[in-house]
Amino acid sequence: MTKKKTLLIIPFVIVMSFILSLITPALCYADDSTYEPRLTAPSSSSAYYNRELNRYFQVGSGMPNCVAYAYGRIYEMNGEAPLITHGSAGDWYFINKSNGYYEYGSEPKLGAVACWSRHVAVVEAIDENGITLSESHWRGRYFNTVTYKTLSSHYGQTFYGYIYTYNGGVTKELEEKLLNATNQNSDRIITERARTVDVQNQFALATRSIEENSEEQIEPPVLTLADKLNTNR
Repeated sequence: MTKKKTLLIIPFVIVMSFILSLITPALCYADDSTYEPRLTAPSSSSAYYNRELNRYFQVGSGMPNCVAYAYGRIYEMNGEAPLITHGSAGDWYFINKSNGYYEYGSEPKLGAVACWSRHVAVVEAIDENGITLSESHWRGRYFNTVTYKTLSSHYGQTFYGYIYTYNGGVTKELEEKLLNATNQNSDRIITERARTVDVQNQFALATRSIEENSEEQIEPPVLTLADKLNTNR
């Protein structure tokens, strides 16, 4: 019985592995090699950094302002509106964490938003010199870049971590299209593969059944006294 169950499980594992192999490529298009760092000030005519598209500008809190800049920078590098649409600098990390908008952590990554208790900035480069950030300052400098060896402290502020906002060139719309196309194609292929596996499975079960039956010992017939007398004649 155990052998038969094992034979039935194998096709299931094969099919599930096949499904994962189809879905995984669609989730791997994000590529940091396409990241274009911003090391110079954005133009005030750019829709990402003015009232046209920037939510913070629309409510009267435009640049110079670190969150207004970060909002515009995310919009610019991703090609779609940021999911975080409100809150001060000290709120961003926890708004994101509580709503599950983006992944987050303590490791610096390109396009991530570095969050402190009263400031946010965007990671533009990571190399042997350290971590280069682009930023803006509330009622201060419109734009600047700065390189740190460690972000544990920013003018005495507490460092919370990074929000991984960069999508690697894959917008939510594009991601959905890729997954839908993959799923539609996989449904057809999986059905064909499942049929093949089913035939192979049935053949394997039949072969195993024959082998098991052939191994069974056949008990010799019990001879009655009459049978023995007839045999001796």
